[in-house]
Amino acid sequence: MTTADATASALRLPPPREVTASALVRGLATAQRLIGPASILLAGGILLEVGARRGDLASVAPLAALLALMLVSSLALAWRPTALLAAAQLALGTVAGTVYAAVAMLTLSRGESQSAYLIEAVATALIFIGAIRPRASNGILWVSGAWLAGSVSLAAGAALVGETYVLSWDRVTDAGIICGAYAMVAIGWRRRRERLPELPALTQSSRSGEDQRVRERAATAVVHDTALAALTLVARSAPELDARLRQRIRRDLRIVATATVSPRGTSPAPDPRRASLGARLLAIVDDVRWRGMRVDVAGADAALGYPGDDAAEAILGATAAALDNVVAHSGTTHADVTLGSAEGLLTVMIVDGGRGFDPATVPADRLGLRESVVGRVERVGGSARVWSGSTGTTVLLSVPAEPVATVDEVER
Repeated sequence: MTTADATASALRLPPPREVTASALVRGLATAQRLIGPASILLAGGILLEVGARRGDLASVAPLAALLALMLVSSLALAWRPTALLAAAQLALGTVAGTVYAAVAMLTLSRGESQSAYLIEAVATALIFIGAIRPRASNGILWVSGAWLAGSVSLAAGAALVGETYVLSWDRVTDAGIICGAYAMVAIGWRRRRERLPELPALTQSSRSGEDQRVRERAATAVVHDTALAALTLVARSAPELDARLRQRIRRDLRIVATATVSPRGTSPAPDPRRASLGARLLAIVDDVRWRGMRVDVAGADAALGYPGDDAAEAILGATAAALDNVVAHSGTTHADVTLGSAEGLLTVMIVDGGRGFDPATVPADRLGLRESVVGRVERVGGSARVWSGSTGTTVLLSVPAEPVATVDEVER
């Protein structure tokens, strides 16, 4: 998976706080579904104790059988919590709870019922049904429905034996505590959601801002190398502009008008007749020679067949900017340009023997070296190194590029 694919995949994931809220709901629901069977086992133990005290376990056998049925159902739901099993649990609990309540009211005395705990055993176990989906509202819905189903079963069981059902506040308290826990998760998640921005939106905003800054830097480099360079030439030239200078100004204006800016740099409008990278580099050198500089080129064949992609555009622009700096600041009339390629890298080295400088002391508002040379190649994954001293300056540019067949090679 590429970095872009990994980033896109990450953006499709829920924000971390939503994952945390879902995990809390799942944990609470799992705990409920474990408490439910435990409460049935506790009621079964008390029921067997009642039968043992009577010396007649058979008298509580029907109640024990109903509790065993609910225990199996509760364990199945705890093992695989699905909406279908949860609905079956509610339906079974309502029917079994009605029969259980009726039989318990007939067979258990007030003292044996442990303050109605045994009578409400099935209805109480229903409350611990838990959320099926990882949302707090889902948990509140299922718990409320289970409490209502249990209340209906108790009222129906009492009606079957002619008793009056009195609402037990124990079950109300249990249901209220569970629903309150779900509500706390929901309220906490919503408050954090209001205070914190969504992670995908924050990431996208950060990436958009960074892309915008890179585009602005790339556009600044284009303006520096075209419009500002042309204005400098006009200021230093004779009152009458010769044909060559006019041609360069027209070319620069065309570049500014047609170039597209992307996070990887700038690209001129596509031209199906565009020459190879080597030929374009020689054209840049020829333009510098016209300005009075002697430039010796070595290894131009190394650039033959390289595609005119972002990397090629970057190294061409950076080379032109470096040569402009030689003309403007070095005080020498001679420079050497050497090209080389190896291991998927295209390298250009510009060397002059003029006045050196300290790259670390270049003012921040000077864009020639920082943006037009270094920034330009770094934006396409390349590198730029500058050595300068009393004996001159060396600029080494490298960009990733793979050689491809030229048009002539394809035709052959």
